[in-house]
Amino acid sequence: MNASELLEGLSLALDVAENKTFEHAQRTAYIALCIAKELNLSEEELQDIFAASLLHDIGMTTSLADSHQDISLLVKHCQTGAQMVKLLPLPVNVAEYIRWHHANWDGSGLFELAGSSIPLGAQIIYLADQSDVLLQELGSIYNDRSGIQNALQKRSGIHFNPLLVEALLSIQSKEIFWLDYSSTYLPEILRTIRPNINWAICPDHLELIAEVFAGIIDNKSPFTYEHSQGVTQVAVRLGEYFKLDQRTLKTLKISALLHDLGKLTIPNSILDKPGKLTPLEYQRIKSHAYYTKLILAKIKGLETIRDWAGNHHETLDGKGYPEGIPGERLSLPERIIALSDVYQALTEKRPYRQPLPQLKAMEIIQGLVNEHKLCPEVFASFSKVLS
Repeated sequence: MNASELLEGLSLALDVAENKTFEHAQRTAYIALCIAKELNLSEEELQDIFAASLLHDIGMTTSLADSHQDISLLVKHCQTGAQMVKLLPLPVNVAEYIRWHHANWDGSGLFELAGSSIPLGAQIIYLADQSDVLLQELGSIYNDRSGIQNALQKRSGIHFNPLLVEALLSIQSKEIFWLDYSSTYLPEILRTIRPNINWAICPDHLELIAEVFAGIIDNKSPFTYEHSQGVTQVAVRLGEYFKLDQRTLKTLKISALLHDLGKLTIPNSILDKPGKLTPLEYQRIKSHAYYTKLILAKIKGLETIRDWAGNHHETLDGKGYPEGIPGERLSLPERIIALSDVYQALTEKRPYRQPLPQLKAMEIIQGLVNEHKLCPEVFASFSKVLS
């Protein structure tokens, strides 16, 4: 599995969270790499800056605009992000860059470092991140760019290292920067300039990454707290009951952990709504399965996980969503995750109801089996597992 593609795919999951600008992480990575290359940094430094740029907002729990304006939230989001990245199989510098990527050059604000004591990679990512925010406000690259450059110069020596601002202004003097930055082909352009990352990603690493992202998903709403973990526990128990081999069990576990990755695209105003959803809100909720598959499809080597995770709302009668896949095309692991998701959701608290007792949940699932929605063999096995 290509580590760069994995990082790019996961960065999209972070970008599509509520109120975040799509491909913000990739644009930040593009600007950061341009600056790093202008400074002739080493290949190893480029790798760490690239990875940290893509994951720099991993600790963010609020909208991009709000977090960038609230100093206390900035500190928390940097600290949380660094702690999360430390759990991943990445070089130690990646977490350090994320930890300090909002520290001001002059030492103002709530961060403890200033000037050259701030890691250079963090300084670069901070400038790249803030530049993207400013550039998005520009609207079009054919509008007056002087306001962007004036804003950077005003913050030079206060928020940003003056040498880095000088380097970025030099880069922006070339038209190719603006054309690349605004191109709809930016992800492809980024692949041509990104460093060659040879970090080995094994199944155990992927499971660890899935655990971290499951936590991000579940923490989005108090009503989905530990949902992904709960679904995973049920699915793995069922997989063991069906005597799936260890490799298949590992894939099942990772798929279950990531099944709600697309929920990051759903606004909390819908997820936490105490009353009945409108038809449009329900359509929006249903889109999460589509986005789970879309995000995972960006990562080569995860085709099986993409399908097992993304098909958890497909049904045996072919009337599920988002694709309406016929039941005969749904594998045993997909059927296991589908039932596990329903059971876990029913037995969890929701904004409009208390958690259902186990017996009531089983009655509802039996009804779905009778309606040819869920697999009868999986349900029969689940009944035995519970007893």
